[in-house]
Amino acid sequence: MQRTSLLRSLFLYLCLFKDTVADAPPNVNEYESAVSHLRQIEAEYQRKRIYTADNIENNLIIPPYDPIKRQYNLKKYRSHNPPSTPPPPPQQLTETVLPLLEISASKNNPKALITLGDLYLFGNYSLPTDYHKAKNYYEKALEVWPDAHAYFMLGFIHSTGLFGEFPVDQKRANLYYQVAAENGDINALQVVAYRNLKGIGVPSNCELALPYLSRLSMMGFDRGRTPIADIDYNIRVSDFNGGLYGEKLSETVSSIDIPSRKYADIRTQIEEQKLNANDHEYATFYYNGLEHLRGDYFTERDFAQAFREFQKCVAIGEEYYGSRDYSNVDRLDRVFLSLCQVNLGRMYLEGLYVEKDASKAQQILQTSLKVKASSEALNQLGIIEEQGLVGEANRTKAMEYYTLASKQKRGAGSKNLAKSLMETVGTGSIESNENRDLIYKHMQQAAYYGSTEALYYVGNFLESGLAHLVEPEERVTCAKIALYYREFMKRLTSFYAPHLKYAFDELASGNFGNALVGYSIAAEQGYEQAQVSAAHLLYQVQPLYTRQETKTFTHDRLNLAIQYLDRASKQGNVDATILLGDIYKGQDGHAQIEPDYERAFNYYRIAADKHSSHGAFKLAEMYEYGLGSENHSVDYFLAKRYYDQSLQYKEKSDLERQTQQLKPTYSSAHINWALLRLRFKHLFNRNSANYRMDEHSSGWFSALKSLGKKTTGEQKSAQQMESLSKADAHHYGTSYDTEFVENYDVGDYLVITLTFIFFLVFFIQNIIRQVRRMRNGNQERREPEPEQQAQDRAEWNGNQFHFRRGNFEFHFFAI
Repeated sequence: MQRTSLLRSLFLYLCLFKDTVADAPPNVNEYESAVSHLRQIEAEYQRKRIYTADNIENNLIIPPYDPIKRQYNLKKYRSHNPPSTPPPPPQQLTETVLPLLEISASKNNPKALITLGDLYLFGNYSLPTDYHKAKNYYEKALEVWPDAHAYFMLGFIHSTGLFGEFPVDQKRANLYYQVAAENGDINALQVVAYRNLKGIGVPSNCELALPYLSRLSMMGFDRGRTPIADIDYNIRVSDFNGGLYGEKLSETVSSIDIPSRKYADIRTQIEEQKLNANDHEYATFYYNGLEHLRGDYFTERDFAQAFREFQKCVAIGEEYYGSRDYSNVDRLDRVFLSLCQVNLGRMYLEGLYVEKDASKAQQILQTSLKVKASSEALNQLGIIEEQGLVGEANRTKAMEYYTLASKQKRGAGSKNLAKSLMETVGTGSIESNENRDLIYKHMQQAAYYGSTEALYYVGNFLESGLAHLVEPEERVTCAKIALYYREFMKRLTSFYAPHLKYAFDELASGNFGNALVGYSIAAEQGYEQAQVSAAHLLYQVQPLYTRQETKTFTHDRLNLAIQYLDRASKQGNVDATILLGDIYKGQDGHAQIEPDYERAFNYYRIAADKHSSHGAFKLAEMYEYGLGSENHSVDYFLAKRYYDQSLQYKEKSDLERQTQQLKPTYSSAHINWALLRLRFKHLFNRNSANYRMDEHSSGWFSALKSLGKKTTGEQKSAQQMESLSKADAHHYGTSYDTEFVENYDVGDYLVITLTFIFFLVFFIQNIIRQVRRMRNGNQERREPEPEQQAQDRAEWNGNQFHFRRGNFEFHFFAI
């Protein structure tokens, strides 16, 4: 039987675990009384958040971990809103609930045992965590009854070791996960599917993973449609700081979506285009309404306020244009007025804040078509006709609406059109239906244009064989089916991974240890964003331009962070890939990890293969200094090749960001400087373009030391030609067989040398000039004239000296 999720929603609203458990055993009075008290605590408990939408950006600092106390050291925590000592748990919890649960647990009530385990593991209501107690309670519960949720939690404990509390035992973890999955635990099903698909702890086998993914997708599909999409808490917490490498250097697209900020940026763009927001108040009303309708991580939805904003927008439109049948409406006003009408009609149709009124909704939606025929309005009118919400059902009219909506390249219209065609099948199979080609075509189109429900249908069509019947030439693979199912699940994390909301709430409240538990559960289930978030908490990634606290790690926590970063890297997160390279390169001295240049080299190469400018630059550095490459050989020309790639990828990325109206990225000065540096190195080491470098040598000293070393003439010539050919083939886009070799012209070196001498001369002259000014200034300060004092103060300040032209020359040379 399915265990009720009532208790989970109270004290584990992070997880909402749905698990299989026995019928209510005897002696449950104490347990039921404890549940009643938990309801009261849930209704009265208030979280105090230290992070809000106003202070979290570039300010999410993870405090160092104290390996002795086994908790984050909040005393060293720095923030605009430093957390005070954690509030004590409610007296009702410690004096009433826990004793009642203990009594019930002593009578072998598995529900009480599991509830105690959850309370001590997740630390709900400020209860101090005790992982050892939690583990013991789960194990005792299994001695009484084979509970799926208890099996899952023990699998999680053995897989992660709870970050150093217990030994990691992946074999035992797999066993517990498998038993929990066979007993229907939705969390365990996701872990087992992910592990079989990606080969984590078991051989990779898509065929074994597919039945689990299919079952999970059906569970999400059967849950029914929600009126408004739930807030997606599947985010990377590092994105609040601009990503793992900050806002400018990170290349992975941000997962953060805060409507209030996004809409504020849109309003700013409207004003920058010299459009007065007061003259186009429909846009203001629309974005205000949408902000309240959607909500975000920090703001609860407010359907009442959303309704009022949309209603004001529609009322103004009726007042200004209604009598003229909405003629002569400004082009920009037409767009936003129509959107206001669509959303107001939707709220009437679905009963959001107001009583359901399909007739009123139909009237408003039909009016919106006079303003602008939007796909959303057509789709909702189709639903009204198909379901007969106003008058008799009219499938023909509904399909006309859906067809018009689908032509506007929106997923909902195409999806509903395909579903209407499916309804004509009746009791027969879709495969034998004459409209099967149209059904598959429109459902594929709906999935392409963003319909979540369509993703499930297309995956099902691929698995059932319908896709092969429609398109025999299309190759249907297990990986392709799994891709659709997994994407469907990622869109519904509020159902599949509600513990992500718990994790974020704990993070915003400064409970970093509890947040780590929530993110790690989702990381085990294969969510890439959660994997990065868990690694972020374990590795204590700090925002750029902040005072860095000393990082402290344990061996287990660092290994787990690397493990999650590696899994995220294999799912396409290029920043995680580069960070792994940096860790193995030994750039972070706090990590105390033995440098492994070969592994770092491989991670950088993976990132470069994904067209990462940052990754290509790092790989070029490895070639330049002979780190990680074969035989530790320095190869300036392969270094040049990847520096060139880095520059090209950055230019392409900058162009894409400009197209999307995103903020500019970092400057390319460091890439240009690296290319110039290579020319100098090649100048001093021209006869040994690709030479062996021992493990302890690098940089200019090695290059100068190698000037006299030469290989045989034929070997040296072959090495130079091969390196030059590879670099030039890439740089000029020619084939390896037909490319030409670029030789640096003598004039290039002459220009570089003259430029260097020019700035050197001016630099020396500038220093001499300033020394003379300082001496003259000291002499004149003995008998300062009144009119001279102001000038002295402008040129002399203690031990500093300021100058204008000289200062410019000096800094220009430094750059």
